[in-house]
Amino acid sequence: MRAIAVNAFRTAPELTELPKPTPGPGEILVHVGAASVNPLDWKIVDGAYDGKVAHTFPLVVGVDGAGIVEGLGAGATRFKVGDAVFGQFIHPPFGVGTYAEYLTAPETLELAPIPRGVYTAQAAAVPTAGMTALVALDLLGLKKGQTVAIFGAKGGIGSFATQLASNQGILVIALGRGDHGTFLRKLGAFEYRDSGRLGYQDEFRFAYPKGVDAVLDLSHRGAEMDETMALVRDGGRFASPLLPAGPPTPADRGITKIPVHLTASRSFLDRLTAEIVTGRLRVPVEAQVPLAEAPAALETNRQGATRGKTVILV
Repeated sequence: MRAIAVNAFRTAPELTELPKPTPGPGEILVHVGAASVNPLDWKIVDGAYDGKVAHTFPLVVGVDGAGIVEGLGAGATRFKVGDAVFGQFIHPPFGVGTYAEYLTAPETLELAPIPRGVYTAQAAAVPTAGMTALVALDLLGLKKGQTVAIFGAKGGIGSFATQLASNQGILVIALGRGDHGTFLRKLGAFEYRDSGRLGYQDEFRFAYPKGVDAVLDLSHRGAEMDETMALVRDGGRFASPLLPAGPPTPADRGITKIPVHLTASRSFLDRLTAEIVTGRLRVPVEAQVPLAEAPAALETNRQGATRGKTVILV
């Protein structure tokens, strides 16, 4: 089978031929139709989890995917052959990824059926970005009419979060570098501000002198994160997947700092697909590429140059 893989950490992923896998006890064999690109994909290749989680080589890249169950291992009863499924396929050992024509996975993974009317490419784009956006908004706990500034709004998580927040009646101030206003307003943003412009913070404070109710920062660390936190009102809330894992902690001015870290759940996928099938949530697939072009798409994602989600058609 064709797959995108590496033979060692910190090497360039390449299109290669690997044997078609066979499902073991309690596993399913999935014929992958599509995968999507996430920062987690290249972080695994870079060895971010080396020493923390077991890995297998050749390491096939990819976490999110969608496809058809083609085979069942001994004792596997949750799915049947022919079921269309999607979700996060990551599990120890890392390296049995979705950038491949086939993969095996424990049937206990938090996978969900692809609903009628949702295309395979759409389903593949949802899991990591959509669930992370959903978790972030759940943790922020905002109400209709409140304000949230989303930094990195043009990316996968941000483009889902913008819509999900807007659907709840929350006013979204979307921020990013460059001209992405039209894209994000179509997703429901109340307004868009270019955070790459000199003096944008002064303009922001003029527009929101008391600060916004919350900030969801998807793109900053360190001193830059402190600057985005300064835009939150006294007693507001600040969330980011780049904060260290742990319970919410207080910051200056009574701001609550909330780490956003995803544990995949079938219930999250069900909530997202309910929004999709009713037309309230658009899956922001902005690019589709064949498997052979996946390494280039991965590098584009690493450089932060993508908008919405990039899907790999396997």
